[in-house]
Order: sequence, then structure tokens, then C-alpha cells
Amino acid sequence: MNINVIGIDIGGTNLRGAVVDSKGKILKKYSLSSEANVGIDNLINNLIDLINNLRADFKITGIGIGIPGILDSKKGIITQAPNIKNAANYPIIKVLNSRIKPRLPLVIENDANCAAFGEYKFGAGLGFKTLIMITLGTGVGGGIILNGEIWNGAHGMGGEIGHIKIYPDGNKCNCGNRGCLESYSSLVGIKNMIKKGLTENKINKKLLEKIKSTKHDKLPELFYEEAKSGNSFSKRLWEEFGKALGIGISSLTNLLNVEIVVIGGGIANAWQMFIPSTKKAVKENTLIGPYQKLKISKSKLKNDAGILGAASLILPEK
Repeated sequence: MNINVIGIDIGGTNLRGAVVDSKGKILKKYSLSSEANVGIDNLINNLIDLINNLRADFKITGIGIGIPGILDSKKGIITQAPNIKNAANYPIIKVLNSRIKPRLPLVIENDANCAAFGEYKFGAGLGFKTLIMITLGTGVGGGIILNGEIWNGAHGMGGEIGHIKIYPDGNKCNCGNRGCLESYSSLVGIKNMIKKGLTENKINKKLLEKIKSTKHDKLPELFYEEAKSGNSFSKRLWEEFGKALGIGISSLTNLLNVEIVVIGGGIANAWQMFIPSTKKAVKENTLIGPYQKLKISKSKLKNDAGILGAASLILPEK
């Protein structure tokens, strides 16, 4: 029997969705602005438009949705979502059920968990039972799969990998603490290293001019190219970035003894610059038993991981 579902990845800027079959093949994609910064009502209207567009040419049996925030998936409620205005304690499943006709089965899950589940089902984690997904972007996101299931923790807040402590008295993190992984191995971390480089007079005039003329979200690309060209500050930046990431992975591995760690997100494109120091730090800080059997892999699904993971929430088990 051919089963088609819709997987949706809600972002702060865009809504991305796809029709996915039972084998994980994407049959149709569609995206539009989320307007999450305007408010939850605008987002819901756009979400309905997205769903109607995707289901127009297919018989759909259910919808899975990845949402950035803390959720009560069983009750269908967004508990907290800082990137979606006015979304606190919002009954999203109830609202969508009242708007989608005919009604379809709906499941919600944290977006980072969806990305991890997508890699587990159809990507780099295929064939493994335990997996950690780390996404490197503006911040550091993550999801944990244990024995084939998403691990949410006791209150739906598990997997906050970006806030593992790397250096106890380190950089100030946006969460209010110090030394979190996110304050080193992310765009936020790169900005912190720029500030430090300026304070210590480690950035030459030519590089400084390039930094000033580069949009913030393009800084990883700039430092990737500069490191390739041999710029000493850029090479050290990626070494520090990778070292912090490796220390974080070693802590997770010592605790959970997973089979594979998958690294994704936009900054993963600089893989060859940071992964040597990441692997070195993992080797130096991980117990020998878990280390010997650990695999570290780049995401295979890239931007489709969240969509495929959301779709997998509603697909029947094989």
C-alpha cells in the first residue's frame, strides 16, 4: 500500500514542507515565509496554506511538524518558543484540527529532534540504534535517539546539547551561564572569537576589513576561505571551534555511549577546517571503550533532515 505523508519544518524565517512516501522519498516540496516574528496567528495561516498546497495532488494520511521550542507533544501544545511571537502555551494541534478539512492525524515534535530522527531513519544514522545529532548554526541544536526512539527527557527539555559546559569560566552564553558549547562552536562562538582576536590584536588589517564588509551569517564562509588560504587567525579560530565541539561530544559519548554522532547545520560545510581538532579532542577526552566504537559523520540529509524526520513521526513502522 502506497502511503504519503506531509513533513513540515517550521523555522524562524521560513516554513518548509514536503510530501514524503513510506520509503522516505520526497515527492513534492514547498516553502513560504513563516512570519513567526509577526505572531503565531500569521504562522498558522501560512502553515494552512503550505498544507493545502502540498496535499492538493496527493492522498495524504497524516502530517508531522517540527517546531523550534519546548513542546508538550502528547497534549499538542507549544510550551515555549522564543522565535515564534505569542506562542507560549499555544494549543497548536487543537487549532490546526479546527482548520484542516478533512481532518488528518497530526504529530508535533521539537525541530532538532526531527532532524535527528530524519538522519536516523534515512540518513547517516541508518542502521544504528543510538544516535546524537548536533546542528551547528547561529547556535547549537541537538537531538538524541536511544534504542530507535527520540529521547525528550522527563519534561520535554532533553537534548539541549548547546548548553553542555565546556569551560566552567568561559564565554558568557545567551542562556545566562558561562562556557556553554554554543558560545564556542556556532556563529555566536565565531563572533566571540572575533571579539577576543580584536582585544588581543590578533586580526590583521586586511582581514578586519573583510569582516566588517561581511554579513554576520556569512562569517563562517569568510573564515573557511581565509583558513584555506593560510590565514593564521582563521586557522586558529576553526581549531578552537573544533576543540570545543570535540570536548562536548566526548562528554555525551562518555554519558550515553552512542554508536554515532551526526553533525549538520550550515556551519558543517566548514567540516574539513574544524573536524581534525574535533576528532583529536574526542580521542583525548573519551573513555577508550566508547571511543573505539564511536563513529562521527557529517549529515547526509542536510536541509531535508528536519522535513524527513517530521514525516517519519507519522509514517507507520516498517
